[in-house]
Amino acid sequence: MTRLIGKMWQALTAAKNALGNILFALLLILLTFSVFSTDSPAIPDSTALVLDPTGVIVDQKRAIDPVGEFLSGYDETEDPETLLGDILEALETASTDDRVKSLVLDLRHLEGASMSKLEEIGWAIDKFKASGKPVFAFAPNYSQSQYLIAVHASRIYLDQQSYQTFGGVFLTGLSLYPTYFKSALTKLKVNVHVFKAGLYKGAVEPVIRDDMSEAAKEANMGFIGVLWAHYRDTIVSQRDITHQSFEKYTNKYDELLVSVDDDSARLAVEQGFVDALISVSDWRQEMQSITGVSGKTFNQITFRDYLLASRPPLPVVNPASEKIAVITAIGTILDGDKPAGEIGGESISKLIRQARDDKQIKALVVRIDSPGGSSSASEQIRSELELTQKSGKPVIISMSGYAASGGYWIASTANKIFAADTTVTGSIGVFALWPTFEQSISELGINSDGVGTTSLRGVFNSLEEINPVMQKILERKVDSTYRKFLGLVARGREMSIDDVGNIAQGRVWAGKTAVELGLV
Repeated sequence: MTRLIGKMWQALTAAKNALGNILFALLLILLTFSVFSTDSPAIPDSTALVLDPTGVIVDQKRAIDPVGEFLSGYDETEDPETLLGDILEALETASTDDRVKSLVLDLRHLEGASMSKLEEIGWAIDKFKASGKPVFAFAPNYSQSQYLIAVHASRIYLDQQSYQTFGGVFLTGLSLYPTYFKSALTKLKVNVHVFKAGLYKGAVEPVIRDDMSEAAKEANMGFIGVLWAHYRDTIVSQRDITHQSFEKYTNKYDELLVSVDDDSARLAVEQGFVDALISVSDWRQEMQSITGVSGKTFNQITFRDYLLASRPPLPVVNPASEKIAVITAIGTILDGDKPAGEIGGESISKLIRQARDDKQIKALVVRIDSPGGSSSASEQIRSELELTQKSGKPVIISMSGYAASGGYWIASTANKIFAADTTVTGSIGVFALWPTFEQSISELGINSDGVGTTSLRGVFNSLEEINPVMQKILERKVDSTYRKFLGLVARGREMSIDDVGNIAQGRVWAGKTAVELGLV
């Protein structure tokens, strides 16, 4: 009887395993079928590639929690993002695709991007043009960010039927206007204790001042002036207009409007920023003459559909081939594990270790787009990068729109650091804020008091005055962290501590200047 039960059990186990294998095989077949049978858009034999980015252009999309999204009612389409890599890939592929006869820039839904990203797109458009294919831009109006892309077109058009308050090409220049809270905090009787190292570390000013200090004005005007000069030079060179014309357009816009009866679109044409005003129907006819007719419009394919149609269904990667790993570090630098859109000290370190331990990976590129954050997380990441270098694998830093403060800390000892002319970098400085609310609660008739066993009693009680011992600790920690920062930069960039100190002080630099200073 026992033997019979044993055989029956073995038969059931075998049947279960067989069923599991069958189900797994069916699942694999269905998955493969779905991948290879997905209806991908067809690329017409003669078409225009439409570059129509939406929202903000980013290096990496932020992670969205689907459960949280559902519970909060958040809709990702309300705050869209477009990957810079997708745009660049589409432009590069299309430049050698005989089916793509032209490029159309539809920038109506572009909300913005850092200047360095707009600059990269401009380079890719210029390369596309160099293949002999025309590039067209058509819109009801152009914002400052939109125009920095549109200016690379062979022809720039404005919809003559459009009537916008800020129509034509509206250029406001670059500016920085932080909000200051000192008086409000005083009225609320909040005491903010500030500890900083670096004359130009202006991030603390909003809580200790009601206006921008002269040092901050000097530093801020220094780097945004470089960025704006680069913007101006790009427009001047692409549109073949003079510097004087550009300066007049951007500084005497109101006077120029009077000369054209306040017609901003006509002003853009007369000043050489736009080629012509045309109707939608004329625009379609011009494009139809190049790519052919499709219904009531012209043959076209958006860059997203083009990527779907031109990419292989599954990436082909030879596991035995040597590779360069690319890690994207985007957002504020924080301790611990963090999702895409934030830089977690632990999560990025895991990726670095993975690249270091992979024998097929011969070098590592880290793409940084960050204004800074936690010094401890920044050092954790930098240390892992240095261990990778010591293992024999070079580490290259690619700076995107921002790589400042903690972002520069991460980069400081890499083998090579690259940035765009308009990358915002530097800000080699340290600060800490410690608010206490003892006076605020006293106004409400609430007080805090007690006892403790050491000189550090109640140090984390924000309803008490700052503990004098904690105050000394924070002062010393900020100073020692700053000295460590200077030392890392000096070692990584092969400079003296004094030379680094002269260009540090928490000052922000444009990438172009950072190269001249040796930081990049």
